[in-house]
Amino acid sequence: MSLKGKVYTKFIMAINRIVKESFKPNREYNNINDIDLTEIKKLKSEYGIGGMIIDVDGTILHELEHIPTSVLKTLKLLNQEFKIYLVSNNKNKRIAEFAKKIGIGYMPFAFKPRRKPFIKASFEMGLDPENVMVVGDGFLTDILGGQRMGMVTGVVKDVDDEPER
Repeated sequence: MSLKGKVYTKFIMAINRIVKESFKPNREYNNINDIDLTEIKKLKSEYGIGGMIIDVDGTILHELEHIPTSVLKTLKLLNQEFKIYLVSNNKNKRIAEFAKKIGIGYMPFAFKPRRKPFIKASFEMGLDPENVMVVGDGFLTDILGGQRMGMVTGVVKDVDDEPER
C-alpha cells in the first residue's frame, strides 16, 4: 500500500472511532453469519425489513481474492429471504461477477456515506429506505450513511474467515 493509502486508511480509522461514539447501530453482529433464520425473522417482524444493503470490504471479506464459504452460504440464505444489494466504495471485478452469478445487485465506487448509493440501491430493490437495512463494518460510511436515509443499521465487528469446519 502506498504512503498516501496508509495515511488515508489511518485517517478513516480515526474518523470511524469518533463517529462510532456518536452513532449507534440498531443491531450489532460479530460477523455477517450471525444473521441467521432467527435473526431474519426478528428483522422482518420488528423493523419490516425487505432488503439489505451489504458492504463488501471488512463485512463479507478481508481479501479481495477470498470469499469464505460460510459467508457465501449466508449471502445465499439472505438472498432467499430479502432483496440484497452489495455496495462498496471499492471496485472488484470478482465481486461484481459473484453478485451477478447469484442474482444480487452490486455497486462499486459508491462513495458512501453520500445519499445517492443508498437511494439507488433502495430503488433497484423496489423498496422504501425505511424497509432496508444497511449492514457494514464502517461507522462513517455504512452506519452514518444508512441512518441519514432513515434505514435500519447493523454493524459487523469482523469477517468470518475461518476455514470450513
